[in-house]
Amino acid sequence: MKRKNILVATVVAACIAGLGAWSVHQSARGESEKAAEGAESKADDAVCLVRTQAAVQQNLPLTLIAFGDVIPGKVVAASFPQAGQISQLLVVAGRQVHRGEVLATIVSDPAAESAYTQAASAANLARAELQRSEDMFKLQLATQSQVDTARKALHDADANLESQKKLGGAQATASLLAPFDGVVTETLLAQGERIQPGAAIVKLGRTDTLRIQFGIEPSQSRGVHTGMPVSIFALQDPTKPSTVKLTEVQDVVDPKTKLVTAIAEIKQSAAPTLVIGMHAQGAIQLGQRRLWAVARQAVLTDGKGAYIFQVAAGKAVRVEVEKMTETADVSGVEGKLDPKLPVVILGNYELQDGMAVREAAR
Repeated sequence: MKRKNILVATVVAACIAGLGAWSVHQSARGESEKAAEGAESKADDAVCLVRTQAAVQQNLPLTLIAFGDVIPGKVVAASFPQAGQISQLLVVAGRQVHRGEVLATIVSDPAAESAYTQAASAANLARAELQRSEDMFKLQLATQSQVDTARKALHDADANLESQKKLGGAQATASLLAPFDGVVTETLLAQGERIQPGAAIVKLGRTDTLRIQFGIEPSQSRGVHTGMPVSIFALQDPTKPSTVKLTEVQDVVDPKTKLVTAIAEIKQSAAPTLVIGMHAQGAIQLGQRRLWAVARQAVLTDGKGAYIFQVAAGKAVRVEVEKMTETADVSGVEGKLDPKLPVVILGNYELQDGMAVREAAR
């Protein structure tokens, strides 16, 4: 009997201990569920404050930004018409020169001087022969045909003399003068070298008209054509643009730069801030297109490309876009925007797709 009472007491104690452990477990589970519910409630309450604007479409100008260098205008070669030897070369590449300035001097070739002397003698002889023929014609000792022949011989002799004079035989030295205001782009011969008639000595580029040589990515060059307006900005002074037109768009890729070259010309007087050798930026106007007009700061980019956020039912919705143009304040984009949903323009850097948002007080 006594052993039976002890067994019953043991079973009762075990039940009581099990009931206590179950009560503790349930209490802990309740606390855990309450904490999770609280965290979930706080997560639901966490929203991002943003500012939005309506999604609108506008006709926006399409522009292509390109960079280039300012180079001289049309380049010409300056040469002597006669053979000789360069006694002085007075300029180097990069030197600014003015019209009429001496670029080089040449000592005439002895053969050219001899040819001129012979031509002068032949002309004097022909002149004397014509005079003699005319006197004899007056005395009826010569015919009209003889007089005409002598006159033609004088005409030919004078022409040959003038030709030899232009070839430099009339003077021992000659000077090569700059035909216009410009800059020496290249010297082709050195002092002391002998030259043939017409050999180029230096190359000159005009400075009254400048050229801006832009490099354009081949994938973007298809939409660029001659005659398109381009606003040119000197990178040192971007506040004073000058608008001209493209005068040339090449059809080949430059093997050095791997870019397509486009050239615009501008009068130096119209762009006094442009100096040969400086870098410039050009905004080539490609036309207009109807695009979604959004604030510049509304457009973000990541590894997938450009995107914006719109707001639908208090949630941020990511929309992939393609940026087509940009001004100081507005970006023109293409994409599947919902015109009924506002576009996030501030606070978008912290957003993720599906995040809760709320319009901030203005």
